[in-house]
Amino acid sequence: MASEESFVVLVHHRGSVKRKTRSGVKFTDKNSLCIVVTPTTSYDDLVRDVLMKLGVEGVKQVKKFFYRIPVTVLQNTVKYDCFTISSDVDLQVMFLCRRQFPEVRTPELLARLVDVVSSSGGSNRNTTSLATPAGSSSRPAVASSSVPVYQPVVQPVASPSFAVDLNGSVCDELKWTR
Repeated sequence: MASEESFVVLVHHRGSVKRKTRSGVKFTDKNSLCIVVTPTTSYDDLVRDVLMKLGVEGVKQVKKFFYRIPVTVLQNTVKYDCFTISSDVDLQVMFLCRRQFPEVRTPELLARLVDVVSSSGGSNRNTTSLATPAGSSSRPAVASSSVPVYQPVVQPVASPSFAVDLNGSVCDELKWTR
């Protein structure tokens, strides 16, 4: 496999798997990432690349990948099925299919993402707030270990001072103004 070149894989991350009669399997997500894989790419490398490109490292994890695997080619029509990739051995199936089906120029994966759960059982996105003394916004209040200090969670206010993509992905550059 060392002679095989790198290639691009489309990774869908929001959609689902849809069974169609004509082509077999289709991914419904229209937004996809382009990831370059090589024969030396491991499953862990692929997971890390996807999470880094999405900017969700530590917040999300890949539960599994679904590969839109070509199963037959008749005239100019490719029929697909779905194959789960969850290890290095499964990832090699994609490389073998690429060799056997040169008609399929760009392999497609669907990454099933889930929230990372902390050891306390809650999601990583739930952060704890520190209480601040009245009149001070810079230093948190220090409480003894016997008296808990609670402060209600303040909901962030939408501000036009930075750019956000409303479709849920983070913009390439956030511009903060002071």
